Amino acid sequence: MPERMVQRLLWSLAGIGLALAPHVPRLPLWITGLVVLAAVWRLTAASRGWPVPGGVLRGVMAAAGFAAVLASYRTVNGLEAGTALLTVTLSLKILETSQRRDFQVLAFIAWFLVIAELLYDQTLLSLPYLVLATIFITMSLLQSARIGPPLTRRRAGGLAVRLLALAVPLAAVMFILFPRVPGPFWALPQVGGSGSTGLSDNMSPGSISKLVRSEAVAFRVSFFGEPPPPAARYWRGPVLDRFDGRTWSEGIRYPLSSGAVRYPGSAVVYRLLLEPSGQPWLPALEVARTWTADNAFMTHDFRLVARQNVDQVTAVDLTSYPDAIGELELSEWRRVLYTDLPDEGNTRTRALAASLRETYGTDEGVVDGALARFTREPFWYTLEPPVLTSSDTTDEFLFETRRGFCEHYASAFTVLMRSAGIPARVVTGYHGGEINPLSDRMIVRQSDAHAWAEVWMPGSGWQRIDPTGAIAPQRILDGLDLDFADDRSASRGFGGSFVLAYRLEMAWDAMDSVWNEWVLSYGPERQREFLSRLGLDHPDWRNLVLILTLIVTISMSAFTLWLAWHYRPAALDEASRVYRRVCRRLAATGVVRQPWEGPTTYAERVAASHPELAPLVSDFTRTYVSLRYRDSSDAGALTRLRRQARAIRLPWRWPRPSLRPR
Repeated sequence: MPERMVQRLLWSLAGIGLALAPHVPRLPLWITGLVVLAAVWRLTAASRGWPVPGGVLRGVMAAAGFAAVLASYRTVNGLEAGTALLTVTLSLKILETSQRRDFQVLAFIAWFLVIAELLYDQTLLSLPYLVLATIFITMSLLQSARIGPPLTRRRAGGLAVRLLALAVPLAAVMFILFPRVPGPFWALPQVGGSGSTGLSDNMSPGSISKLVRSEAVAFRVSFFGEPPPPAARYWRGPVLDRFDGRTWSEGIRYPLSSGAVRYPGSAVVYRLLLEPSGQPWLPALEVARTWTADNAFMTHDFRLVARQNVDQVTAVDLTSYPDAIGELELSEWRRVLYTDLPDEGNTRTRALAASLRETYGTDEGVVDGALARFTREPFWYTLEPPVLTSSDTTDEFLFETRRGFCEHYASAFTVLMRSAGIPARVVTGYHGGEINPLSDRMIVRQSDAHAWAEVWMPGSGWQRIDPTGAIAPQRILDGLDLDFADDRSASRGFGGSFVLAYRLEMAWDAMDSVWNEWVLSYGPERQREFLSRLGLDHPDWRNLVLILTLIVTISMSAFTLWLAWHYRPAALDEASRVYRRVCRRLAATGVVRQPWEGPTTYAERVAASHPELAPLVSDFTRTYVSLRYRDSSDAGALTRLRRQARAIRLPWRWPRPSLRPR
């Protein structure tokens, strides 16, 4: 008995270990130690026959565990504190585990830990491990709750896989049809997901050059038609219009006024699949006109902003117009805003702006002259620019270091334009993107992060100016290419030396994008789109609940009928049917055959009660036993059995008693 208990505990603890492993880095060390200590003590107690702790002691330990979690997290609500409390409860349950019901509770807690891990990490990469953990927990439940001897590992594993496979179709139907609510599929925000845009509401020298070293995916794009050319792939993020001499920051967000933008030219229709960022930016192609995100709005500076941070994988359908013309008229207070600079500092930049104004006269001439300066003079484009140490950062960059990344050039150009009296601002976002040849989706990575400038021209509105485009290719340092997406495709493309690695990467990205789009971001929009393909146009939640109820009812009924058919009693052969008829006939004599009684024993009991029937019943029984248990293929024996059955006749005077066994 102790050996069997130890074996059950080992199975359960192994399943618990798999479920708990992903949570260990996030849990306080004392909670992990508590689980290990409880497991070691319970195994020792089971092997030596020690009793489990009493109810009073367990109650004290539960109260102490609750207080310790509350002290560690200052709350017992939320994902992290809830997971910690569940783990403490698990350790206490291990201490008292002795009955089959206790092992079932352990399995349920382990399954909940697997579900909790999904709230932390929803990537496709984590799915195989969580499926494996679920299978193993199911195996541990089959082994620990079993009355008889344990199953072999192969049989237990096969049975667990079959049980989960039977549940998958019904789970898929419920996932597809269950009415969705606005927002992500998972109810809690993702705590530690993979991928962050990294864009913030401020920019200082070096902030973007650090971001572009990351190959993490910022978002993916599916185009409904031809994608725009690489030069037009500007994904607009935060717009920065306030400058304190070193850092650019975001101003007040207020909605775009009606009629502020004209939309000539052709539209680009596409779908953004955003990775979690913890920021409200929805990086859209310039300039977005329509979008499906109900909680998003277009600000006065043409950026698309959500009212809540993007904490989950989010899909948004958009329509943009690359040739849009924005804000042809600029009010006086906005002109003041976009030409504002600190009262002092950057004197050489101001002098350069005055010189450009005197030389060229017009705003267009000042812009062209500034860009020509970047081309003509020795400026360098590098990921590792020298640190700007003076208070006049623009002067130091333009006249001394002359080495920088996109944010250095965008910032310096904008300061130069404002010094010349031209309304200007800094725009951050992404530029470029890489088409996955296996999925036809464009991948925009953190390394595509970019900053550029916008200037306002009378009669033309806001115009995009990208100063980094003025840098000559021969002035690129550190092996950095201006077009990151094209460079990446060329170096890792199908004709390069990393063909297999590139194909594997693109195959994984294709699968990951499908997972993100149809599972993680499966909300009301995606549900309506999918159901419309099935012929269910605009179903409301009542129809969905009705359809779901019907499908579940039909599925469960069909499964019940299948079980009844599969486990139906085996059909009787002819010999058994003849024998049963004779037994019912003999029961009229008062001698009823018991369910556990064999043919020979029953024949002896009939003979003892009715000696006159003994020869007939004895011959009939010998023929039946021979035919039923020795040679069932003897046709002559079956004929003889029928003849002997007809010979056993009862006098009419015997009453017909109840056939119920006594």
